[in-house]
Amino acid sequence: MANLPSGLHITYQLQYRKCGKPSCGTCKRGPGHGPYWYAYWREGAKLRSGYVGKTQPVGVPAAVVARAEAKVKLVRVPA
Repeated sequence: MANLPSGLHITYQLQYRKCGKPSCGTCKRGPGHGPYWYAYWREGAKLRSGYVGKTQPVGVPAAVVARAEAKVKLVRVPA
């Protein structure tokens, strides 16, 4: 889990990740592994990110969680 900065605006997203292994069936048949939570923030002009984990971050408003979950459902490929 990333050490997230305090006092900065942080945006959270759910994302799938590809592992890059040629024999991985999860990546071949679908969007990849996950979804995993990632945090994004700016330090000056640079966009920084950090892995948060499989479970939703503590203190994130329900509206943010609902929006992230809705975006992930659009990415999922039905089995």
